[in-house]
Amino acid sequence: MTILPGAGAYWFEGNDIGCLLVHGFTGTPQNVRPLADYLARRGLAVSAPRMPGHGTTVEDLDATGPQDWLGAAEDALAELRRRCSTVFVAGISMGGTITLELARRHPDLAGVVVMAAPVLALDALEPLVQDPDRPFSVPAPWATVGVLTEDVGVGGIAYLEMPLGVLERGMEFVGDVRAGLSDVRVPTLLIYGDADLIVDKANGPFVLENIASSDKRLLALPDSSHEVTLDVDRERVMVEVFDFIRARSKE
Repeated sequence: MTILPGAGAYWFEGNDIGCLLVHGFTGTPQNVRPLADYLARRGLAVSAPRMPGHGTTVEDLDATGPQDWLGAAEDALAELRRRCSTVFVAGISMGGTITLELARRHPDLAGVVVMAAPVLALDALEPLVQDPDRPFSVPAPWATVGVLTEDVGVGGIAYLEMPLGVLERGMEFVGDVRAGLSDVRVPTLLIYGDADLIVDKANGPFVLENIASSDKRLLALPDSSHEVTLDVDRERVMVEVFDFIRARSKE
């Protein structure tokens, strides 16, 4: 198995505060690298695993599913817990949906950051995945420049097509996470771009209303699209995430 250049996992040694970063569907750890670098420079331990099936080929991706991604995230979280006494999880897109599930499973997390995560039903994709004559894959919306980010000068490493089998499994997982939102009680920072062309910004208020955490906040980014860790508001995202972590970390 050959990993695409720049698409591998990475780890930064740090202090006793750790943050697990979870990338999104078809993406790679490179998509969250600016945030990882920012947190690491401020002393945090940072783990950014590569989800199974990502960063190699679309055929590899179609052989996986949400349980594989959750398993990889759980393994990385367990390793981070062995190294750090205070642990946070931050995820983007489907990685944010996985983050919500980790928050439900691990109520002792110090906090989670959920960025551009799909939680509402993806109705527009239902006819595509339910078509008995569907092709193996279709071009991804983000194959068009300017869809993932308002800043066309940046871009993440991601597949430019979506295998429909794994997309269908991912959509089922989104529904499962939506049903479990009321079990999420850890401190939560939600970050959504108002100009997101992939995940409707309505997901942010929906999650805010339906999670049970008493410490929760929605940050809306007026000038960003989907990949908020790379887009024009990326520096604000870095500052807000670090401030969220610092305010909820043990002295």
